[in-house]
Amino acid sequence: MIGWGGRASIALLVACGATACTGVSTDPQTPISLQFDSLPALAIVVGDTMRGGDLLPARVSVRAFNGNGTAVSDTLVRLIGIDTASVRSFRLIAGLRLVGTSETAAVSIVAQAGALQSQTQTFAVLPRPTGLERGSTNADSIIYDRPDTSTRFRDVSVALVRQVSPDSTKVPLNGLRVQFRVVNFTTTIVDSVRLVGTGSGRNTTSALMASGTAGVRVKVYAKPTATLRGVVTLEAAHRALGTNVPGSPFQFTVTLVPFTLPR
Repeated sequence: MIGWGGRASIALLVACGATACTGVSTDPQTPISLQFDSLPALAIVVGDTMRGGDLLPARVSVRAFNGNGTAVSDTLVRLIGIDTASVRSFRLIAGLRLVGTSETAAVSIVAQAGALQSQTQTFAVLPRPTGLERGSTNADSIIYDRPDTSTRFRDVSVALVRQVSPDSTKVPLNGLRVQFRVVNFTTTIVDSVRLVGTGSGRNTTSALMASGTAGVRVKVYAKPTATLRGVVTLEAAHRALGTNVPGSPFQFTVTLVPFTLPR
């Protein structure tokens, strides 16, 4: 099972059907195991498709492997809910694209190909967000030429929430994916700007809502002679049912500040 942190399934379950297994097939075209890749998101909005980092409908990736651990193509795979609530909470379109049909905190599915069955994969079906708003209250500035290069970044975040009335509590919708992009930056100060995952450090254009926010790390690469102040303008967005949710796209700025020695 891939947890809410998004780690890929490693252990696999292999079903052998009604007859007893006498050995592992050596035919390179015969799959003996199935594996889910990480889901594009860990939640779906009711009535919508599961969406990837580009906010477009995304397919679920399932791979079949032979006895040598090599991927086998042309394997007919289907997704199946493993309990009544899960069966009622999703449907499939265009092969392995998921659509949420009723709100459920944990939808459990397996991939199946003939007698083979994968481990369980879990996601949620959530109500539509009513807003995208600022998630971080930290100071939004980067000292772009500070001697300690590990501080030349800023973590920024937003929150997808649902609020049924003005007086009700805002509920974060974890598991949905938010897209981030750099709109512009002061080119007289900065050569380039990168968005990376706050945990992985890898280039990214999106983040999953987790623990109430979705965030990325902004890293700037300043010109050697830069001494002035500037800004980086960022944008966060989320789409549900084909349209931007209220507050999306959300723009905010990070101020670029030169390093000065304390007096």
